[in-house]
Amino acid sequence: MENCFAYDVRVGKVVSCAKWLDRDEGYVVFEYRSLVKMLAVIVATTNSAIAADISVSETDGPSGAKQSIVRIVGDMHVDDILRFKQISKSLPPQTIVSLESPGGSLLAGIEIGKVIAASSFATSVQGVCASSCALVWLAGAPRILAPSAKVGFHLAYKSDMDKTESGAGNALVGSYVTGLGFGDNVVRYITSAAPGDMQWLSSRDSDLLGIDIVVSEDRQTRSVTRETSPADTETVDPTVAAVELITSIIIATTYSDAKALETVRQLYADRVLYFGEMKSRVEVYTDKLKYIKRWPYRSVNLREDSISASCQISRCKVTGIYDWGVGNAKGRKKNGTAVFVYEFEVSDKIHITTEGGEVLSRY
Repeated sequence: MENCFAYDVRVGKVVSCAKWLDRDEGYVVFEYRSLVKMLAVIVATTNSAIAADISVSETDGPSGAKQSIVRIVGDMHVDDILRFKQISKSLPPQTIVSLESPGGSLLAGIEIGKVIAASSFATSVQGVCASSCALVWLAGAPRILAPSAKVGFHLAYKSDMDKTESGAGNALVGSYVTGLGFGDNVVRYITSAAPGDMQWLSSRDSDLLGIDIVVSEDRQTRSVTRETSPADTETVDPTVAAVELITSIIIATTYSDAKALETVRQLYADRVLYFGEMKSRVEVYTDKLKYIKRWPYRSVNLREDSISASCQISRCKVTGIYDWGVGNAKGRKKNGTAVFVYEFEVSDKIHITTEGGEVLSRY
């Protein structure tokens, strides 16, 4: 019974099937592999409808050594932040991030760009890279452009439904761009076009602004010899998938009102232990809606070292700590640090059965 384990309900521990004696003695046999696959499918399904296509490949570099390529294609979403972070951990500094995207989530562009800058990755555009994608491209070292490539910038806007300028969004852009080492002239340039327009970067503008560019066909990013997918592995611990799922949900629901409410509708059980009280899914939805209306501006920073998970049979629990911030149009703000706790069951889909936690500090 390969990859088979038994959960001893008497002692609360997982044991190998070699120690399985009899179901009547308190053992429940299950396969971790099935839980891994179920979590992987649900994570992929949750992200696929709204996330970019992120793939990893290898090709032969100029010196004959293997060159790692990460391709990001399509609209970027906040769910892509954790996916990209996970992928980047195993890649060398010489990695090229190839971009083909009309944009998407501002936060995703900024956070992915930060990872690229910290990892000393190069960025490359062969076609069109606009809006938040262009912010990702700025983080590369070097920044590669094909002769026919187009990179475009514009002001940050509030939402797809409300394309008026977002002061908070542009403040984030300014902080990010200066953090990459650029001056105020670059910040002004990339925030000069209205949300409905586009400031396309020309070679003359890049020279004047001090944005170094390598013009190259860079055919390496098109010549794939081997493709891999981090999800296509039989050795993934189910707790890794559980952490990815819950952290993706936390980030996505913090920065997207629609995602927050849709998560309750699609993933929460009929009855949920919600911050110490049993509530119906409708009651949880109502509470989330009130919170969103009260605090339309929200942020979260997960402390990755604090996050842990445990999975037993078809149930998983994920806990951790994050720093949070909320605000509203009247200028009221709150910040603090909190513990989060999620529990969910896995059957034909995810059913979140517990959401809780407590505030550790306010500041």
